[in-house]
Amino acid sequence: MPMMNFEDVHGNRPEQPFWGPFELEETGDEDLDEGVHQPVKKRRLTADQVQFLEKSFELENMKLEPERKVQLARDLGIQPRQVAIWFQNRRARWKTKQLEKDYEALKSSYDALTADYDSLLNEKEKLRAKAISCG
Repeated sequence: MPMMNFEDVHGNRPEQPFWGPFELEETGDEDLDEGVHQPVKKRRLTADQVQFLEKSFELENMKLEPERKVQLARDLGIQPRQVAIWFQNRRARWKTKQLEKDYEALKSSYDALTADYDSLLNEKEKLRAKAISCG
């Protein structure tokens, strides 16, 4: 299976480091003493990083070998743990979508079978009524 890297998808590396455009959000209680509590920064992936991870997810059949995780993290300028968590979350979203599709298919089959059953019951009652009136 061919491996891809960020340069293959987006050409040469940008002038700025890839991790530069992360959004930073502060979380935590404003009233706490700054010396005691440092707010936790939450890093968000850029649209290009997400697009690249999506392509990797599709090409690699959702599996992420440890070496590939490190390679992706290096290419994207993020921590391997972020790559692992992104893949884990993406697999969970994929599984949810798959369950929704399976549910819809089963519901459709159930509805069709119920309609057939109701139709057969109707036909049976008509035949029974006809047999009684003839006999």
